[in-house]
Amino acid sequence: MTIKVLVCDLDGTLLQPSGGTKVSERVAQALIELQQKEITLILNSARILHGILPLAQQVQMDRYGGYIIAQNGTMGYDVAAQKIMFSHTIDRDDSLQLWRETVRRGLDFGIAQPSYVVASGFSEGFVLDRDNCEVDYLLTNDPSRYVKEDIWKCAVSMNKEKLDQEYEGLRRIIETQYPYQAIRSTDTIADVIAKGCSKRRGLEELFALTGLEFEQTAAIGDGDSDVEMIEASAYGVTLENGSKRCRQAADLIVPSYEREGCLQLFAYLKNQF
Repeated sequence: MTIKVLVCDLDGTLLQPSGGTKVSERVAQALIELQQKEITLILNSARILHGILPLAQQVQMDRYGGYIIAQNGTMGYDVAAQKIMFSHTIDRDDSLQLWRETVRRGLDFGIAQPSYVVASGFSEGFVLDRDNCEVDYLLTNDPSRYVKEDIWKCAVSMNKEKLDQEYEGLRRIIETQYPYQAIRSTDTIADVIAKGCSKRRGLEELFALTGLEFEQTAAIGDGDSDVEMIEASAYGVTLENGSKRCRQAADLIVPSYEREGCLQLFAYLKNQF
């Protein structure tokens, strides 16, 4: 089995959760060397595109090619061509209705567009997202004035206790009354994306457009949203900090992100040549 494609989650895999937009020099150099061996690199994350692009540039994907799957599978992006390959967006009217429902429950709501995120407040989850993804937030009580572009995703933010209290009720409304799904990304933020989207589904769409195959793919991730892509790939890998489901699905468990366990996988892939 020769691996020709490498799919990497970011937070908790290549870098610490909410760890900014750059990996360590050791990890960056290892990813560059794999691309020099003609392995196609795919960064697959829950982050919006702007939170992934700096890392893609750090590891020279703009030079070697490669792809980004952003927002839990809702967007595919060709780094070298600087082109969106597919995108599943949120309807503007739906986003405004969900804004009102969320704010009524005492939670903050955000609408992510290419230029900035329009938000009702700047609570804990959005603060972490802003710092992590280097994205601008515009705060307003009247989102209709500022929602003018494609909506990549929406998000709900608050402290853990309040989000725990309100999340299930809001999730039921989102998933029964709208064509969307809610994903609890962290303790303080939940994403709203198109129903049916996932990291694996994003890979399937990308592979259909590019001719790449799961049969020649290695995938590494740490969270439940990564399980399906780990299972589908020829060589599925998780870390010691991976979720229980990831550890059950993986062919290999490497040391945690704190010890840069991903380098063990990268060394294995390099040695196949």
